[in-house]
Amino acid sequence: MSRPRDLYDDYTPSQQMTDAIKAWEDIVEQEKEVRRAAREAIAAELRDARVERDGVEHRVSQEAVARYVPWSEATVLGIAREYKVPGVRQAKKKAADAG
Repeated sequence: MSRPRDLYDDYTPSQQMTDAIKAWEDIVEQEKEVRRAAREAIAAELRDARVERDGVEHRVSQEAVARYVPWSEATVLGIAREYKVPGVRQAKKKAADAG
């Protein structure tokens, strides 16, 4: 049988420690809000960004956006799914375009 642990019920954390923990918790909460805003901006970019090639407007792919954000293409795909952004499909080649 083990001895009971002394949990020092009379211990009170210092103000410095409790202030530091509170500051850290506040920053973590702020980081969550900023990350959510960034994810919403990425979803909007996937939904709205266009490039023009040969006179035709194309939506930007998840891979193209992923090159400019601190997350992987898989994460950008997850963001697109979370915000219900439809995927970009490859343009079908016409018979005349085939090699």
